[in-house]
Amino acid sequence: MLFSALAPEAAAQSPGVALHELSPADEQVIERGLDALVDMQDRHTGAFGQQFRVASTSLAGLALLASGDQYMRGRHSRAIEGAVRFLLSKEVVKSPNPGEVILQDREGQGRMHSHGYAVLFLTQVYGQTERDREIAEVIRDSVRLIERAQPDSGGYGYYVRGESGFVQDEASVTITQIQALRAARDIGFRVDAGVIDRAVAYVKRSMGPDGSVCYSLSTAPNRRTFELTAAAVSTLNQAGVYYSEELTRGLGFMRERMRRFRTVDQAAETFYFYGNLYAAQAMYQAGGEDWETWFPSARQALIDRRKSDGSWSSDQYGDAYATACALVILQVPRRLLPVFQR
Repeated sequence: MLFSALAPEAAAQSPGVALHELSPADEQVIERGLDALVDMQDRHTGAFGQQFRVASTSLAGLALLASGDQYMRGRHSRAIEGAVRFLLSKEVVKSPNPGEVILQDREGQGRMHSHGYAVLFLTQVYGQTERDREIAEVIRDSVRLIERAQPDSGGYGYYVRGESGFVQDEASVTITQIQALRAARDIGFRVDAGVIDRAVAYVKRSMGPDGSVCYSLSTAPNRRTFELTAAAVSTLNQAGVYYSEELTRGLGFMRERMRRFRTVDQAAETFYFYGNLYAAQAMYQAGGEDWETWFPSARQALIDRRKSDGSWSSDQYGDAYATACALVILQVPRRLLPVFQR
């Protein structure tokens, strides 16, 4: 269960927070960042950001929930309500087939990414709202869409069955769908276990002998990145693969890459916020020395990257996206998001 909203000084005393991981100064950084994030919300629609609004809104919602705020309770409860309102709006909820829903907002290739993030957020806020029945229907029909969208390879692409380009596979899309399905299953929704198993098998096949994960088995098997490896490692953990040869290799690759940089966050060279969002999950789930080494370095690097108003910036995906990712990372020690817990 998520805790109620906490003031900065109270949060440091919560049983959900490791005292040595978040100082009072860190708490102030987080609170200022949350305020800056909320200022980015369109009060009329409830959406966050000017581009990739479904993904940015979903990640912003996760960042707000990670603070301890809830839909009906907490300093930023109205912002969470707005995020839910946007994601349930006719503008976003599309029905390509009876019994299916895809959550999208004019995205092209990125709509399956956005769909996965949106389902993930809705599963985390479910149970807090007066719209739970509506949320439940959207989650259920979104799961059906994800199940039907899976190609025979097990790896998801940008398109769903019946669309041109459907057979393409891509690791980062696959990872968002696994997380969404597992989160839905964890709160009691029916999910075809075979779909998850095939997606997990695809992720494992995407890993090379050195532990790195490729962008796509069919179109880019040699394009291997730290970011995709971090995402794969964290997702294998969340899919219940706690001990495996692939997990060991993936963590080994991440450790080796991080040793090459002055600060561990720089290992995510191309997609900084995406890579570190998943690295935070992977290192936290690994625990021990991995987490104790990674988090202090990444925390300080993130704090140093802030803008003057307390937010973060991304030329690729917008400030709402960057700020939400940074805040989710910084708040991992609060241990309030069930989907990111050990």
